[in-house]
Amino acid sequence: MAARRAEAPARAAHRPSAREQMLDAAEAHLGAGGTLTLDSAARAAEVTKPGLMYHFATKELLLTAILDRITARYEQGVAHAVAETGVDFAEATAAQRHLAYLDWAGTSPLSAADLVIFADPKLRVTLTERWQGQMDRWLHVPAGTPTALRARLLAVRLMADGLWFDRASGLLAELPAEAAALRALAEDLLGENA
Repeated sequence: MAARRAEAPARAAHRPSAREQMLDAAEAHLGAGGTLTLDSAARAAEVTKPGLMYHFATKELLLTAILDRITARYEQGVAHAVAETGVDFAEATAAQRHLAYLDWAGTSPLSAADLVIFADPKLRVTLTERWQGQMDRWLHVPAGTPTALRARLLAVRLMADGLWFDRASGLLAELPAEAAALRALAEDLLGENA
């Protein structure tokens, strides 16, 4: 009997929380092209609207939570891309981080849900500002960086942003050969800083 009681907490620790299940369902609904409202998110999660609102009182809180979990996955992916070069993310140069972002944008699994910042016209500014804060942390360009290098880093970021947007919106399928060619182009652009 005591062994069963000891197993119960261990099993519970592996089960996602109701909140996480709601986020999973809302993100899947967005990824399938659905318009997200509190009603549609509750239906997708198979909970009542008040049950959903216990965790997410407003649509803004729900979309912000989805954005936060997506950016957490992105950060892990970008950090992994940096680590594959043998460099710790915290020690990576701006050029290494920008190249890792480009690598990640060309190879990571993406869906329409990843475009959550565009999911609601009324919340676009708020969500975009939150997204920009995250991007600024990943792709920080130190003060004193020469203007020419700043411009090249911006060009690499825009390559990665465009690749991310086109892949998440379904405009581009998996493109390993093209992603490698873009990486080579970005390295050429960054020159000795790559």
